[in-house]
Amino acid sequence: MTARNRTTPRAKAPEPNLRHVWLAGLGAVAIARRRGAQRLTAAKQDIERIARQAQATLREVRAQGEAGVEKFSADVEARLAPVLEKLGLASARPAAKTRRKSATGKPARPAARKRTGAGAGKATTRKRARA
Repeated sequence: MTARNRTTPRAKAPEPNLRHVWLAGLGAVAIARRRGAQRLTAAKQDIERIARQAQATLREVRAQGEAGVEKFSADVEARLAPVLEKLGLASARPAAKTRRKSATGKPARPAARKRTGAGAGKATTRKRARA
């Protein structure tokens, strides 16, 4: 007797229908959301890292700028000191900082008070004069 190779018949793939399309779409959306969330988290971390680097660089630049301004100020004061002494304008101590006045010279008005209580939301109206 000869041995026959018997193969089991394969089950046919079900015909795609609307339900299969719907489930495939849901799966694609779930995968996209997961990947999108991962990418969003990675982008957020990158932005935070870049912000920290920018702040560190800004601190360095600011420190360098302040050092340069202080040096420039000291140089100007050193060069002007003899001239101010000759003019009799040199003072023993630096002038105190003064507050700026408004352009009109009047003090600023205090802030308006917020109305509270029963009549807070009502607008006032004028009474008409009787004839």
